[in-house]
Amino acid sequence: MRNEMIGAIVRRAIEHPEFRRRLMDSPHDALQSHGFALESAEMEEIERLRVSLGEAGDVEQRLVGIAETYGVHPRSGT
Repeated sequence: MRNEMIGAIVRRAIEHPEFRRRLMDSPHDALQSHGFALESAEMEEIERLRVSLGEAGDVEQRLVGIAETYGVHPRSGT
């Protein structure tokens, strides 16, 4: 279930740039406003991903790579 939840969040971040921006600025608020309820381990993973994205050059491409790690295949053309 953990991978599916994180995969859904990553997919949303890829498909919705505004959500991605909010997720980077304030993960807890962004997730809550989109109906995601995460346990502490999942929040820690989101925080690790958020930090790694802050260091990435091409955030969208990095998100696609993360999505694939969690078994999510984002729609093409996003």
